[in-house]
Amino acid sequence: MVSKRLSVKQANSLRQHRYILEKLSSSSKKDRLKILQNAPSELFKVLNMIFKLLADEKLHLSSHQDRKIGKHRRLIRSTSGLKGTHIKRKFSGQSGGTLSSILSTVLPVIAGLVQSIL
Repeated sequence: MVSKRLSVKQANSLRQHRYILEKLSSSSKKDRLKILQNAPSELFKVLNMIFKLLADEKLHLSSHQDRKIGKHRRLIRSTSGLKGTHIKRKFSGQSGGTLSSILSTVLPVIAGLVQSIL
């Protein structure tokens, strides 16, 4: 069961940016840089919202999903309060697959959450 901690406006913005988030979760570093450099500022608000939900543990994740996210908890906590430009700078410079692993784990849960709200 997922918690309903999103407003309708937040759910709409998640739905609007779902395609870009899916591309970010499966892209290489080169493609991720292009996407982040050309992304609208609303995308970074959506990323911030996702990181806040994860940091506050308002999403009910399965034990397998929790283990996949567990090694990134420090990054999630440090990113949850940042502004969009700082998030852009932080994820443009990363060389690993942290963003892609977080998004690939969380997007199915968020999809169910958005469907239950809308």
